[in-house]
Amino acid sequence: MSQIITISEKKKFLQWFLSKYELKKRECAWLLTYLMSDDELIDKVRFVDETNSDDIRSMFMSTKCVRGNAFRFIKGKLTTSDVERAFHDIRLHPEEEILITLSFHQSESCYEYAAVREVDPMERYNVTSNSWYSLLAEMVLDEAIERFQKERLYQQINQSLEDKDKESFLRLSRRWTELHTEE
Repeated sequence: MSQIITISEKKKFLQWFLSKYELKKRECAWLLTYLMSDDELIDKVRFVDETNSDDIRSMFMSTKCVRGNAFRFIKGKLTTSDVERAFHDIRLHPEEEILITLSFHQSESCYEYAAVREVDPMERYNVTSNSWYSLLAEMVLDEAIERFQKERLYQQINQSLEDKDKESFLRLSRRWTELHTEE
């Protein structure tokens, strides 16, 4: 599977996620932290909406702000809610892909999550053949990119003010105005 989301993007997302949400099981937080600590492991992580494959190991984690299971690990015929068992499997088989689904308040409209989500490798061809899902995914991604660009531009404007860089401030402010008049 080709690398779409970079290692640093995954780490940045998990840092944001762990600082904003509290997982139902405390052990899930240290498992995610462990994954972030190793570039080879985090490279094998794929964030997906849901998994429909028993061939690829997958984990489901939820935060305290939503209903449902706290944790579920699936690999082949094994399904468990034991985080330590998942941890040991990851340590024993670091070369295998890990699909992770996170359930948290408004996860479907969270642009930070949309920016790192990928299609389940087993469902990739079904989704791309269905133009409705493709269009929906493209819309979500476009919105996530637009929000990210606006947020970055806003930070650059603030930085130019702090640096007392009048030229940059004026240039960035014009761009800000252009973005908001396009809406």
